[in-house]
Amino acid sequence: MSLLKEAWPASRLVNALAGGVQNSARQRLRSNWTQRLRATVDEPAYAELWKDIERICNDVREAPRLELPLSLFQQFANTGERKPYEDVYFERRGRLVAIVLAAVADPEHRKMREVESGLLDICTEYTWALPAHVNEEDTVTPPWQQVDLFASETAQMLVEILLLLGERLADHVVVQVHKEVERRVLEPVFWQPHHFEWETAEHNWSAVCASGCGIAALLLAKDDFSRAVAIERMLGALDCFLAGYREDGGCPEGVGYWVYGFGYFIYFADMLREFTEGAVDILNSEKVRQIAAFAERVHLSDGIFANYSDSSETERLPSGLISHVNFLQGRPSTLPFRVPGLLEDPCRRWAHVLRNLVWTNPLVYGCGEAVIDYLPQLGWLMCRSLCSSHHGSGGQQDNPGAALAFSAKAGHNNEPHNHNDLGHFILHGGGENLLCDLGAGLYTKAYFSPGRESIINISSSGHSVPIINGVTQQSGAKARAVVLDIAMDEQEGAQTVTSFKLDLTSAYAVDELVVFTRSFAWSVPEGNEGARLTVTDHFEFETSGMNVKPWEVEELLISRIQPHTGVGFVEWKGTNAVVRLDYDAGVLRQRLEAVKHIDHDGVAFVFYKTSLQLDSNRWNGSASIDCNLFFTIHQSSC
Repeated sequence: MSLLKEAWPASRLVNALAGGVQNSARQRLRSNWTQRLRATVDEPAYAELWKDIERICNDVREAPRLELPLSLFQQFANTGERKPYEDVYFERRGRLVAIVLAAVADPEHRKMREVESGLLDICTEYTWALPAHVNEEDTVTPPWQQVDLFASETAQMLVEILLLLGERLADHVVVQVHKEVERRVLEPVFWQPHHFEWETAEHNWSAVCASGCGIAALLLAKDDFSRAVAIERMLGALDCFLAGYREDGGCPEGVGYWVYGFGYFIYFADMLREFTEGAVDILNSEKVRQIAAFAERVHLSDGIFANYSDSSETERLPSGLISHVNFLQGRPSTLPFRVPGLLEDPCRRWAHVLRNLVWTNPLVYGCGEAVIDYLPQLGWLMCRSLCSSHHGSGGQQDNPGAALAFSAKAGHNNEPHNHNDLGHFILHGGGENLLCDLGAGLYTKAYFSPGRESIINISSSGHSVPIINGVTQQSGAKARAVVLDIAMDEQEGAQTVTSFKLDLTSAYAVDELVVFTRSFAWSVPEGNEGARLTVTDHFEFETSGMNVKPWEVEELLISRIQPHTGVGFVEWKGTNAVVRLDYDAGVLRQRLEAVKHIDHDGVAFVFYKTSLQLDSNRWNGSASIDCNLFFTIHQSSC
């Protein structure tokens, strides 16, 4: 589909971009950005962000200059490690972001010299692409013209800095920045175009790269026709990005990559609207409105998310992006209001930080209600309730209690940033995922190479799903969760029940497995004093003759919390809520394993894998069996 590209061909764009709108748009943006940036310095909501900026500026003056030698670049090819090079690469950009913003807030001469030095440092880098994204076998495109996510981001950052600082920069610095953006990005993408794989990708790459390259072309192209041709090409890439979303607006890569891909889509759309005086608006569609609602739909409580795939449960969403999206949608955000610090983003992204400062609006943030969200094409279910807490003198006062939530996942095992996690679920209480998803692991060459299923973050052995006959879930689109039934908020006596039933048979390459279904029943009693989740796994195996082989089933439950265990129960106690599992100890044998691991940022942590082994002697000659897990969740003081 090429809806945006068809609607706005270059022949039409050139008219929208003509008429002297370029200069007025530049002046308007520079004035608005500068005025808003300076106003935030004394606003309490931005205090942590400005502290980060000040801290980094001090590092620029006191710490040694950060070098990116070729030997560090080559480390990825030699060892598969990404982090050593990327740490320096992103910190260089973080330093530039900080000194630019400080120079806008307080335009003293010394700060401008620091900005110019930082700009020239970026201009001398071997390539703006990360080593992990450079194709060394490409004999046509040299590394410095291989345009990836971060080359695109770098180009956008540099041209927006030129826009913001205007004539305050020395002429030779401006000329050098123009030259390098032209040579490294505009030339290979537009003027002597190569085809880059991201141009047809149906995930975050197409949006981020199209945004960065498109904004660079908007601001640096020499004439309206060249600008229009470049934008038309990037609209084709954005069509592919939107095609990766279905009608429910769900992002299979998770909320972190929603921020990345859709965030940059929004940034480009806004810039295009500014530079056409509102004539080109690519946000006005029902599909974009559905995508815009995704973060709210997967939010469980207190800034904690259902985080399937390579996302974190504690994503710090850019307040500028959330403010802008909700303003455009004309609705309040249910997310907690907080302006993220610069140091909270390991990639130190200019685009997010700038717009956090100039777009954030606390007035678009409101209060959320306990609701159910189901994304039918994506196959994610989120159920929320608010635990009642009866405290106060004589039990007279009714105080709102902890938010409780349950989420489960269908989908298939060939999704972008895929984890083999069909039927996996999360239990959340009081701002904490008590039964959790581990999220992304440390990105290395192996993480994106054949055999990646052996990594615990990706393998189904790192998710709350069973192992059958010693076999974990298989990768590929053929491994698919079929939704057999869903019923939401049905009244059953004195409780409301949401049920979700999946056929997971194809997820396991076990010849003898005939049927495997997993059923969830989430029930909230009248009065909301906690909630219950019943998980029923139904297995049917093929039989030969009169004998039934004792098949092996091992149920897994994943948590960062060390559980308390006893005969027939497991209990995970969080800060504000408790989950208790009750099971038939005559049928299931429990084992607990503490697993040492490292997270996406390379920080060591321990998670706990509770295993419930189905006793093979309990089959009683039957080829089918049900495994029942009964969870209760309540506020710690309920």
